[in-house]
Amino acid sequence: MIALPTEFPFIRVNAETLALCESAWLRETLRTAAAKTQDVPPWLAEDVSKGVEAFLRNHYEGTVIEVADLFERIRAALENLGLNHMAAEVETVVPPVRISLADLARRAGAGYELAFFRLLDDRLRASADGGVRTVVCYGLRRAVKQLASAEKWSARCRVLEDEITSHVNRALCGRGPVQITLRHD
Repeated sequence: MIALPTEFPFIRVNAETLALCESAWLRETLRTAAAKTQDVPPWLAEDVSKGVEAFLRNHYEGTVIEVADLFERIRAALENLGLNHMAAEVETVVPPVRISLADLARRAGAGYELAFFRLLDDRLRASADGGVRTVVCYGLRRAVKQLASAEKWSARCRVLEDEITSHVNRALCGRGPVQITLRHD
């Protein structure tokens, strides 16, 4: 049996990208739809969100759900509750995607910066192509130390950190409104 990092299934963005289903993202998506109707109170959107979470946690049998399937189910549930006008306002918003830079560095191998950048580009491109609006890249310091084969932070590490930061900031230029957050942890 596979142990999922959360109690919800992963959301398949496209063939190459999975995202975590997070309560805050789901709640915000439904709040936005409720606000567009101007007659569905925020508390009702919260309750619907909790219902979707309960379904995913207790009744959905898979470990991965397609993003389109999830939103079809949400719209159907809203329609069954008589909230057709809210269902019509639910946008298919892809959840944030998280990219572990440390994992990419491990896969590339110590000293193989070019392989690392290729892997990173592949992940960023796949995320953008899947309609992702938010990408969180984390583990920058560990990735740098892995790539530089360094036990302690050094001048070479600082240079590589700057290169990765610049690369991430340039990576999705011209690919639409994708927000990238780069975390050191």
